[in-house]
Amino acid sequence: MKDIVWQNVSTYFPEHEDETTLGINLVEFSGDDPTELSQRVERFIHHLQDDKSVARLGHTLAKGSEAVSAVYGMRKRAVGLLGAVDGEARPQPFVEDTAVPPEHLADYIAEFRALLDSHNLEYGMFGHVDAGVLHVRPILDMKLERDAALIRPISEGVAQLTHKYGGLLWGEHGKGMRSEFAPKFFGELYSSLQELKAVFDPFNQLNPGKIATPKESSEQLLKVDEVPMRGQLDRQIDERVWESYGNALKCNGNGACYNFDPNDAMCPSWKATRERVHSPKGRASLIREWLRLQGAAGIDVLEAEKQQLPFIRSFISRWKNSRALQSSKDTDFSHEVYNAMAGCLACKSCAGQCPVKVSVPEFRSRFLALYHQRYLRPLKDYLIGSLEYSVPYLSRLPKVYNGIMTSKTAQRLLERYAGMVDSPLLSEYDWGSATKAWDVRIASPEAFAAMSKEELRKSVVFVQDAFTRYFETPLAAQFVELAARLGYKVFLAPFLPNGKPLQVQGFLPAFNRAAIRNSETLSAIAETGVKLVGLDPAMTLVYRQEYLKVSGLRNVPSVLLPQEWLLQELPQTTPSTHTRTYRLAPHCTEKTNVVGSSADWVQVFNRVGLQLRVQEIGCCGMSGTYGHEARNLETSKIIFEQSWGPMLDQENDDEILATGYSCRSQVERIRARKFRHPIEVLLEQLDPVVAQEHSNLN
Repeated sequence: MKDIVWQNVSTYFPEHEDETTLGINLVEFSGDDPTELSQRVERFIHHLQDDKSVARLGHTLAKGSEAVSAVYGMRKRAVGLLGAVDGEARPQPFVEDTAVPPEHLADYIAEFRALLDSHNLEYGMFGHVDAGVLHVRPILDMKLERDAALIRPISEGVAQLTHKYGGLLWGEHGKGMRSEFAPKFFGELYSSLQELKAVFDPFNQLNPGKIATPKESSEQLLKVDEVPMRGQLDRQIDERVWESYGNALKCNGNGACYNFDPNDAMCPSWKATRERVHSPKGRASLIREWLRLQGAAGIDVLEAEKQQLPFIRSFISRWKNSRALQSSKDTDFSHEVYNAMAGCLACKSCAGQCPVKVSVPEFRSRFLALYHQRYLRPLKDYLIGSLEYSVPYLSRLPKVYNGIMTSKTAQRLLERYAGMVDSPLLSEYDWGSATKAWDVRIASPEAFAAMSKEELRKSVVFVQDAFTRYFETPLAAQFVELAARLGYKVFLAPFLPNGKPLQVQGFLPAFNRAAIRNSETLSAIAETGVKLVGLDPAMTLVYRQEYLKVSGLRNVPSVLLPQEWLLQELPQTTPSTHTRTYRLAPHCTEKTNVVGSSADWVQVFNRVGLQLRVQEIGCCGMSGTYGHEARNLETSKIIFEQSWGPMLDQENDDEILATGYSCRSQVERIRARKFRHPIEVLLEQLDPVVAQEHSNLN
């Protein structure tokens, strides 16, 4: 119920006050004759209602391909979701693929459960009743020798039980390390397998010890508990490190991140490269091995994270290490990890969509912080990390800045020495006039002290972010105007660095300082009871995610997304005769980490009499500054053309709206088109003058 998949299936599984759902049966009916099919379903429903031989909580009906696919989508995530249990013990897949004749399945399940119960184990169980296939994963902590020792007795017990009921240990998947039981199950046919093995692999080179050994060979089948297990390597990682990096180390290899759907947000770097090291699973595996090797080398990464060596004092050693790297004398495994982490967009889709919530951006930033204690940073890291600090000063002379950045000389220098391309330009919009027109003031506890409860309720604080405030200033001004036209007194939170660029690049001490300072300011304002609203989803969600993990941060401010605030404050209106439909291309971080965010926009539009439908779309390939980095430019374009490109090429009269600054800037950069934010359409709907101005522009 905590997984992203739940929003699509929750209506089929209503909660019961007094009882807990312990199991779900999915029964599918299909046929060519709709009338006959309906009659079969109706008869089965009557059976469920009349049969009192077993206790049931109830039933629901999913009808049609879309509904059925949604329910099966939940079932498809079952393997991964099993890995999301709390604690160090995890479901282990060593007896998960047995099959018995379906008529014996009920008795088989009862004995299977009794076997696991005798070892006082918890376990997950699912499968296919019609085929008698059962997937069972006992929960074990394979870092503990006592749990690893249970592999043998449980495997033997399940093998004996399965053989008793005339079944197989391998219903769907490979035999793998369970092949020692093959002779017992295949009987006299096993010698035929050996003959085949001898013909096609006479030297026993292909998967030796698995499935079968060549006939007339002294080779033995591998024993289920005598092969290397990952737990043996995992227990070499310090327990403190394991707990601290659990976000990466608890990846159970379910492979949900190997997602080929271009319109799904999960891991755009994997889709673009098809290289497993550029998937969440690949990056988690690399960091797991890196942490083990660090421990083996006597390096305490947790202590290293606390070190904040002065820049100048550490510069010489980092320079020497970087020189060794350039001359190919450095064989540090860290470089392989760095290359994988550098290809991550930090979009956080994995954090929202991975069944076990592996968040690459989180451990990526920690790795980068440690890596650059040993090796020099590229210049681009400092430019990106300092963006929120420098942009308020640069914005004072936007024409001068833009003139420099559009010159060919500056572009060449920026690409050559900083590895940056297509640097965004500052907005030349007059922000002061916009705020003055609506009497916008700076928010502070003192500003709200003399206000009545009703005045506080009709006030809102706009939390500025660097991107919409300085690069898309007209949009920020339109949000201010929209709030004012809705009858709210608008205040501006003092502009302070949010810290996201610092966090993404691994400047963690600096990020922590920025988060604490910003949080203290915003929390003091929030205590007055006035709502805080941020405009860009990627920046706003930092308050809900990264800020929660900052040590020493006492109060984390609640900052709403614009649609969340509008849904609370926007009154219901009489539906208009507006027949135009808009399409929403949501930001990938927003839609995967706040699963109801797109549906909120649909409701907001409905309230003002507009139609909005959510576009199934993947990543645009920009993700903050990722697309502006020269090394990522081609990959960024590939990602864009996998999903956003085809969407733009479709013939459709619906106007496409985008909630993310990154998405809008990427569309303009690659296709020279401008996408509007939903806020702009809402303002247009409320103000006929604005609508006419937009019409004239088009």
